[in-house]
Amino acid sequence: MGLVRALLPLVLAVLAAGCRAERGVPNHTLSIKGSDTLVQVATGWAERYAGKPGRVPVNASGGGSGVGIAGLIDGTVDIATSSREIRPRERAAVLEHRGQAVQEHFIGSDALAIFVHPSNPIEALSLSQLGEIWAENGTLTDWSQLDPTLRGRFVLIGRQNSSGTYDYFREVVCGPGADGKAREFRGGVSELSGSSEVIEKIAGAPLALGYSGMGYRTPRVKWLAIAPKDGAPAVPPSAEGARTGHYPLARRLYLYTVGEPTAASRAFLEWVLSDEGQEIVAREGYVPAL
Repeated sequence: MGLVRALLPLVLAVLAAGCRAERGVPNHTLSIKGSDTLVQVATGWAERYAGKPGRVPVNASGGGSGVGIAGLIDGTVDIATSSREIRPRERAAVLEHRGQAVQEHFIGSDALAIFVHPSNPIEALSLSQLGEIWAENGTLTDWSQLDPTLRGRFVLIGRQNSSGTYDYFREVVCGPGADGKAREFRGGVSELSGSSEVIEKIAGAPLALGYSGMGYRTPRVKWLAIAPKDGAPAVPPSAEGARTGHYPLARRLYLYTVGEPTAASRAFLEWVLSDEGQEIVAREGYVPAL
């Protein structure tokens, strides 16, 4: 009798959990983690989605695309947000550690903007100029090389190396070196952990030049139009430019899951691609997938 009495609370807890599941009451929180570019979108999704009866709670956080994918590999994350495509070695690691393949879900697009202080008279740069500013051994080191009215070395501000934004910018702007791999960034770049931090740093530094998703624009900074090559028309960041590919720093945004999504994950993913979920993508300054 003593053993039965001791086990009774455990039995009742299990039965109660089963009853909650049968009635559709959520007993699991979806963990969504990764891209800082997408953290505002993911937070907006979490708030809107979990606010209705029968839906599972959603915990959304950032840290960088690489951090989210690492969580997918070790099983601590249900859904990884990423501002870059998952790499082949990461796909292989998911398969090795989780025994199932990665599933990719395209959820929208973004234009990666180049920001300066509002007092800066520069209005446009080309991709090749950006490369010479940012890449190791680049030929441009001082603002006076672009505008004789400016004096002072570039104060370069970017993201940490776990960020998909960091990887994308390095690959597209720095370009390949003699070995065919993307050139490294020059020394002295301030690498910050969040997109909002990048914007705040630029807002307080008249000689700053930095990059972030266009959705992070504030009145305290100015973005530049970018030309795909020297002499070509420069194009400002925009939803239409990202959608058509005319803006040269446009990129696709993803969610990643492992294997066949669970019922809870599948319901959330379907909602993300609904009009309601995509409205949040547009609200945060990105281009919906629909």
